[in-house]
Amino acid sequence: MALLAGVGREVITPEVGGFLFGYNNKTRSTSINDDLTVTALVMKSEDTSVLMISFSVCLIHDDLVREISEKAGAAAEVSCEHVVVSTTHTHSGPRTAYFPQFTNFGDLDRDYCDIILVPKCVEAAETAASSLVPVTIGVGVTESKVGINRRQLLKDGNVILGQNPWDPYDSTMTVISFKNVETMEPVVNIVHVGAHCTAAGINHEVTRDWAGVMVDRLEAESGAVTMFLNGTLGDVAPRMANGGSTGDLKHAMEVGGLAGIDAVRAYKNIRTFYNEPLQVSCGELSVPYKPAIPVDDVHALLDLFGADEWSFKKASLSALADMYKNDEPGPDKWNVKQVIVRLGPVVFVPYPFEVSSEIGLRMRVYSPFVHTLSLSCTNGSHSYLPTQSQICRGGYEIESFLWFRPRQLPDDTDTRLILQNLELIKEFK
Repeated sequence: MALLAGVGREVITPEVGGFLFGYNNKTRSTSINDDLTVTALVMKSEDTSVLMISFSVCLIHDDLVREISEKAGAAAEVSCEHVVVSTTHTHSGPRTAYFPQFTNFGDLDRDYCDIILVPKCVEAAETAASSLVPVTIGVGVTESKVGINRRQLLKDGNVILGQNPWDPYDSTMTVISFKNVETMEPVVNIVHVGAHCTAAGINHEVTRDWAGVMVDRLEAESGAVTMFLNGTLGDVAPRMANGGSTGDLKHAMEVGGLAGIDAVRAYKNIRTFYNEPLQVSCGELSVPYKPAIPVDDVHALLDLFGADEWSFKKASLSALADMYKNDEPGPDKWNVKQVIVRLGPVVFVPYPFEVSSEIGLRMRVYSPFVHTLSLSCTNGSHSYLPTQSQICRGGYEIESFLWFRPRQLPDDTDTRLILQNLELIKEFK
């Protein structure tokens, strides 16, 4: 049976004046630079169907992911287990995630989610499911320098957020084009590359950041709706002239223009289109927590912090202290459901983390599929996933990873998840 595909898109721009998510709990929007969108792609082959959704927001909370998977999946007649919910990670969108222990990020904007985000996603999924046509796919790749490692190493050995020309980033940009089998007219494109959408910095304009410029450019050149799936962005900044990891709206436009040139080049590099079946591998990712810090040590460590001081570590220790107080030991393992999608030589591997670039590079080397694309900020929001070798140097991503939960994940979580995902990939024929 031929591969079928359909796409739907809706605008999900919030009203001006709402809080923006990604930096602090105080920044409000004062204008709209460009509309935020949700793009839904339904793929179907024989008895297998998948719904992939890309939101131009920063993060989506786990509970909201489940709600979206159920409602949008039902609208598209796709099992909720076969729904992939991804975000482009723009820091200039509404609050679609929250972390109760981390008050500096603010609360979930439930009104926005109920009135705009979820209903518009359902509409996009319905449109995608109702527009299915037989398609053939092509894959193009190019080298892109839209990103650069952001773990800047100071002369004293400390790590800050900046630009690091020595450490890795994934320079491969992949474009997947779906064309109507009968007319060979483009139906939809997917662009995959990894970099934080933080070029606009702590601005007051609602914007898709640099990725929006890239998407618009490829849509204009190809004539097809384009979905952006952000790759291993955890330690990757947009490559900006100011040498930092954030800038302003002008920086976002500059980076986006360069990314758009790369995306068009990758699209035009496609030479062969072919028919491939759709496959899905479902399972569970599971990592045991480290032993909990003893209660006396928790209180001793908390005494070292000032009353008004905030940090990931203090918030995590406070949550653990509350667990001890309420005699709630919590789970011994971190578990999350996983769904890996194969489309011919292309494999999409979701991670509910902001994933360090080396992890995606390792996945690609050891996967039997040429285009193994790791997706950050997908199907959940669980902070950063650094490599074991990065942890010893510390830095923002490391502090967040270590202290995001009352119980700590082990330093080799990267390897554990790589191996588990590779086992799920082995199930593909």
